Amino acid sequence: MKLYLCEKPSQAKDIAPHIGARIRGDGVMTGDGVAVTWAIGHLVELAKPEHYNAALTSWDINLLPVVPEAWHLELLPVVPEAWHLEVKAATKTQYKVIVALLKNATEVVIATDADREGEVIARELMQLAGYRGKVSRLWLSAMDEASIKKALGRLLPDAKTLPLYFSGLGRARADWLAGMNMTMALTKAFGQGGKGGVLHCGRVQTPVLALIVRRERAIRNFVTVTHYGLKARFLMQGVDLPLTWEPDAAIVDQAGLVIQRESAEKARTRVEKNVVR
Repeated sequence: MKLYLCEKPSQAKDIAPHIGARIRGDGVMTGDGVAVTWAIGHLVELAKPEHYNAALTSWDINLLPVVPEAWHLELLPVVPEAWHLEVKAATKTQYKVIVALLKNATEVVIATDADREGEVIARELMQLAGYRGKVSRLWLSAMDEASIKKALGRLLPDAKTLPLYFSGLGRARADWLAGMNMTMALTKAFGQGGKGGVLHCGRVQTPVLALIVRRERAIRNFVTVTHYGLKARFLMQGVDLPLTWEPDAAIVDQAGLVIQRESAEKARTRVEKNVVR
């Protein structure tokens, strides 16, 4: 059976007519020797810190940082040094459907989103199911009929997009190491802030939050200051030329503003004296 593995139901619905998969089942659409199924985003996720150390259930700060010593997948140890994964409870039913299909597949076409997250979603499921058969990649950036037909006729080899998978793994593990450890440390160190008493920290979330906080503080601390500038319009050979004064560094404050009126007046006088009329 040739199995097309999509990232979401809408993808499968669009692809199914083009591969002859017209029979709808539970979590799958099938045809003659072909099937298309779908994830619902990530069906599995990296295990929580307490998976590696039960003592972390209480978030003991003395046990940080957590760096897993055994890097293997929870349901199937593909290699000795891989991370543990856990199946998400909310989508466990669809996970079981996909794993059962993968165990009976002779060829898999990865048809998830054309990015590194799509690559990770599909390949994690293939690993956990123990799939070792032929793999190819359906690379789709648009879901209109013309794009689907074109991509189906030009399936990419497995190795072509494999680097995206490793890129996605690197991002996920970096997020886990930074986010999990720092969230526990901040929560234990600084008390019961945030949602549910948790002070969240993330590789992207925290820097963005810092930018927002800095901007908010700048707005709150803003004090209006009277400052001066010069704008002039010159007519040169019939061309109207607007110009703005760029003051010397010696006469501006830390914000780059001219706050002494006489400095601007002197500049205006110099300009007026040198204008050729």
